[in-house]
Amino acid sequence: KRKKRKCRALIKSRRGVIQNRVGIEERPSIADKKTEIGHWESDTVIGKNHQGVIVTHVDKAARYLGVRYWTPVAELAPDKTADSINRVTLKAFEEVPKEYRKTVTSDNGKEFVGQVGLAALFQVCWYFARPYHSWERGLNEHRNGLLRQFFPKGTNFKIVKPEKLKKVVDLINHRPRKCLDYKTPHEIFFKQLDAVALQI
Repeated sequence: KRKKRKCRALIKSRRGVIQNRVGIEERPSIADKKTEIGHWESDTVIGKNHQGVIVTHVDKAARYLGVRYWTPVAELAPDKTADSINRVTLKAFEEVPKEYRKTVTSDNGKEFVGQVGLAALFQVCWYFARPYHSWERGLNEHRNGLLRQFFPKGTNFKIVKPEKLKKVVDLINHRPRKCLDYKTPHEIFFKQLDAVALQI
């Protein structure tokens, strides 16, 4: 006598459709080689009861989660709406040199529906991973896991101060990595940044 359940296969997704979506299969192969700075993976870390959001952007080559000591590319947003995520992303990338803005890859969340305007503004190519293929942004997922060591599930990000987030990001960026020959993401990122500056 229970209520008959609807087949989930027949239910339309409520996530909506991202306009002008470009799939990860069209992303240049150089991004997977992790040999040049400027290919980013983006995601969000959600607080308790959706109380605040951390927006994360990680460079694939340097494994870097920040662009300057005072401007980490992991910013706090009040909520997960597209407008909030767009404002935070704009702030995060506005100081990144043009040479370091090549591609951005995110998931298919509706918070990233403003990618067309951001991509045009930053002159960057924006791609989306396949649905339910989180390993296509594995580096970003790993960095989010590191953030969770400091901000476990149940954290209300609305009361987390930006100074604390910056301190955590700096700690992550200064960890030596075996994949980087035991150099830190900070060393790799700024070494290449200095090399670009010398060429200019």
